[in-house]
Amino acid sequence: MKPNVLLIHCHDLGDLIGCYPGNEARTPNLDRFAAEGVVFEQYYAASPTCSPSRGAMLTGLSPHRNGLMALASGGHWEVSPQVPTLPRLFREAGYATASFGTWHISADFAEYGVEQGTQEGPCEALAERAMRFMDQRPAGRPFFLMVGFREPHRAWGDPASLPWKPERAAGPGYLPDAPEIAEEMRQFYADVGRMDAAAGALLRHVDDHGLRESTLVVFTADHGIAMPLAKGTLYDPGIKIALVVRWPGQIAGGRRCDALAWNVDLLPTLLEGAREAARIPAGLDGRSLWPYLAQGESVGHDAVYPEQTWHDFYEPIRAIRTPRYKLIRNYETGRGVQIAADILPSPTVDVMRETLRGWPRPPVELYDLAADPLERRNRAGDPALAAVEADLSARLDRRLRETGDPILNGVVPAPIGYWEHFLAKPAGPGALPPARGEEGWVTVRWPKGATMHRCAK
Repeated sequence: MKPNVLLIHCHDLGDLIGCYPGNEARTPNLDRFAAEGVVFEQYYAASPTCSPSRGAMLTGLSPHRNGLMALASGGHWEVSPQVPTLPRLFREAGYATASFGTWHISADFAEYGVEQGTQEGPCEALAERAMRFMDQRPAGRPFFLMVGFREPHRAWGDPASLPWKPERAAGPGYLPDAPEIAEEMRQFYADVGRMDAAAGALLRHVDDHGLRESTLVVFTADHGIAMPLAKGTLYDPGIKIALVVRWPGQIAGGRRCDALAWNVDLLPTLLEGAREAARIPAGLDGRSLWPYLAQGESVGHDAVYPEQTWHDFYEPIRAIRTPRYKLIRNYETGRGVQIAADILPSPTVDVMRETLRGWPRPPVELYDLAADPLERRNRAGDPALAAVEADLSARLDRRLRETGDPILNGVVPAPIGYWEHFLAKPAGPGALPPARGEEGWVTVRWPKGATMHRCAK
């Protein structure tokens, strides 16, 4: 019998749930789930923004290889329809496929292998729809079901109405200790509690309807939380994410894997776990983690390669992260951290404004993560790490060449009509003259039907 596959994924969560250290989340449902499964402790996103990361998760390919290097807004950017996706590969294997909630890799999902679903809704409603699908799926067909919770994406809900009502929550170590940030984290963790309740309803449905031993369940996220120095950056708070896998009777639970892995590994892992390894496409960036899940064999990468290109603006960054070191290459240098539009109005930005404005963006950043886990001391150019820097730089160069990263050809263009491009910086790549408007932002409406714009230099 082919197993069912349930993939639960969240927006803007990072790894801030109870089974991971260093956070104040209260997630009893996911904690029980993690105790019965395998927790991956060093799991990273291919990109620190939602669509590129999700596209990598569903294709096994980095954003610059699958075509989705920015938000999938109105179909201007999307995963190339020629690239196989998890839903398509499972449908070809005879599965009933569905996606409820966040999809965000294209304007529509039918051509990518999803037979039914919806792209919107609060987590409670999405859990209900997913449960109905499990109950009403065609007889004799296993299911591949994706449930994409928007929560805890901003804007967060009212903590008074949510399952957990924390009085105060400390911010992560990379953020200042300030009451405004503590209040924002209180709201964030309350929304995480709301998501946990919806995930718990799904997991109970699986267990209570005779699906426990026949269903491979995965919980993960797209990237780090919507806070400065996290979402949109290649620092660890932007790319470190949760991965928990459970399949009673097939996977020994109560384990933690510290191998270096990233979310391009999910596609080959799920296909091998479902005994469909023959369908794994050739030439993926990811590799299957199933040998560890099934037999405890050593898995993992000696390096992962997260990237960022477009979000609300042009932000070309590439990186290599090994178990100990990280080298970040900024293709636009200067000072100041770019902040995603959903984070900009937050009180945290007000508290950190001067710090963020003065944040250095040199051509190269190098961090010894064992000695400096918060990535505050840039060791690029340090003679003591010259050999490490040369090695990582050469490996990153080789990776960019071998995968044909368009960053090597200069500024990566965005299609005209890309809605994030309606707000453009007044100078540098991505600039759209004339530069008018409050604080130098300009609103632009592109002519309908135009196809391509190469950013001005």
